[in-house]
Amino acid sequence: MLFFSLSLLIMITTSCQDVKLKVAIESANKQCPMEMGEFGKTTSIVYDGQNVVYTFNVDEVYTNIKTLKEHPENLKSSMTIMFQNPTKDVKALLDLVIKCNAGLKMIYIGKDSGDKVECELTTEELKEILNTDISSSQSDLTKLETQIEMANLQFPLKASEEITIEKMLLSNESVIYLCRVDEDVYDINLIEENYDAVKQGIIEELSSQSQPTQLFIKYCTNCNRNIVYRYIGNHDTQYDVVVTVPELKEILKNK
Repeated sequence: MLFFSLSLLIMITTSCQDVKLKVAIESANKQCPMEMGEFGKTTSIVYDGQNVVYTFNVDEVYTNIKTLKEHPENLKSSMTIMFQNPTKDVKALLDLVIKCNAGLKMIYIGKDSGDKVECELTTEELKEILNTDISSSQSDLTKLETQIEMANLQFPLKASEEITIEKMLLSNESVIYLCRVDEDVYDINLIEENYDAVKQGIIEELSSQSQPTQLFIKYCTNCNRNIVYRYIGNHDTQYDVVVTVPELKEILKNK
């Protein structure tokens, strides 16, 4: 009799939580489509009774869906790490999802190709994420490392006719973009000659980017890392353009 009563109480509680989750997700879905800058847009957020499902329409100029399909373990690891040390609001949502014995599913669809890749976290995996004891500084560094790892899956990326971003590196002082300059098209020495203008252009570009980029900048500042654009010519001539941590903080402050 006691077991039946407790089971009934759990069922009633779960049912109430289920309604709360449905209401919260329906409210979020009304805001879709939500623009996410260069990444693309969130087209829907639904609760199907088993998972909270986020569907994204992805700009394939910046995100290669086929590459994500080839590296599902990296995608899941990235998704897991990004939920570590969540904000109060995100934790409240995850707690609600867990109470409903539900999971999270992310569906990424290429805007042009229609290619699709999915990533899912189960109830137990969400519990493990929330129960993992990790310091804020360690969490931020891990998130920064993960973002760089995911970005490197997309490189090399042609930023312009004369510049190709080859990869990103993380040092003790900086996040470094390695940018190969085609000197048949552009004189790399102009970067040194016009350093201030080049740097201002980078700052303006970072300032105009979407929420994911702003989050990346936040992790850089939290980890006390500058952002460096290292331009390398055909004959290994190179120039660094450095956006310092205080300058990155100023970008965030002005958003």
